[in-house]
Amino acid sequence: MSENLELVRRALRRFSEQAIDGIVEEAHSEIEIDYSGSDAPDASVYRGHAGCRAFLRGRYEDFEERSFETVELIDVPPSAVVAVGRMRGTGRGSGVAVEARSVTVWTLRDGKVEHIKLCRSRAEAFERLGLSEDGHRQTAKPS
Repeated sequence: MSENLELVRRALRRFSEQAIDGIVEEAHSEIEIDYSGSDAPDASVYRGHAGCRAFLRGRYEDFEERSFETVELIDVPPSAVVAVGRMRGTGRGSGVAVEARSVTVWTLRDGKVEHIKLCRSRAEAFERLGLSEDGHRQTAKPS
């Protein structure tokens, strides 16, 4: 398993365990978490370790019960990983059951997570990386 896959797998395991300090240890000091495309009320871009902590607290505080499962990790050398996951939870106060699928692009630098971007689909995630969904590099179309 590549170092990038192992790093993201470890960070997602810590996310599932709600181990905020452990996740921040995996984050570059200039981390950016872009959840601006989320349907959540706190959809935004979070920067730095303080922003990372705020983002994570929001994910945990909104739910009475919550679980996260990593469904798939795709290594995209040299410095990215596409992660597909599934979150299930029960809203705090409302008691409403929620299930959501997530697709994120993780970019790594110097052995740390530098950027996480929430995407609407696998196709969007691969497109952000200049790849087709089957993993092939996209080429510019002649004009």
